[in-house]
Amino acid sequence: MTNIPFGLKIAVKPFLVLALLITVSLVGFSRGLYQIGSLRQESVAAGKSQNILKSKLDMLISNEINVAADANYAVSFLPGENPALLVLYQLRSSAASSGLLLSNFKVGSEMKNAGGFMTVSISFNVEGPLSQILDFVNSIKVISPNVWIAKTELDFTGETLQAVIDTKSYWAPFPAKIPALTEPITSLDISEKEIIFNVSGFSQPSFVTLTPGAPRENLNPFGE
Repeated sequence: MTNIPFGLKIAVKPFLVLALLITVSLVGFSRGLYQIGSLRQESVAAGKSQNILKSKLDMLISNEINVAADANYAVSFLPGENPALLVLYQLRSSAASSGLLLSNFKVGSEMKNAGGFMTVSISFNVEGPLSQILDFVNSIKVISPNVWIAKTELDFTGETLQAVIDTKSYWAPFPAKIPALTEPITSLDISEKEIIFNVSGFSQPSFVTLTPGAPRENLNPFGE
């Protein structure tokens, strides 16, 4: 084993300490640069998110009056769940305003069509003068939820018309996942605004969802 002179050992130690300090400084400097770059990226991302949120807030404020009404029109026309009860109410109301009485209601099961929408079929019988039935059929075209006449069977008896009408109503489940809060918002295009404007003139049901009442105690369970 080669013996290193004591004087050389003493002279080498400061260089080793200096090299160690330089290495530690370089590592710390590189980590510092990395942290600065990371903070700069976070600052840029935060600025973008702030701009997006500000644009959303500005759009909501500028459309505050119309947002709730437009949402109600859209939800009434294309509900997020089976609209059979709403359709039955609307059909009865339209028939009553036309001086008619509907009977023999039949509600089919839910089905999914090729376009991805859910459908429910509702058929019924109606009897009355031709003019009143025509008024009723025309009123069906402008009610929410949307109702389409699929088939009709007509039977004339003198001046009275007996008709069996098959209708369909469409609906689609609401999205289960909402967009991220920082996702840019887009305003409605011209065609979408036109759709909202058209359905806003449709007759809406007086209720959209049924809220069950709170349970209560029956003090006389065997009484009338």
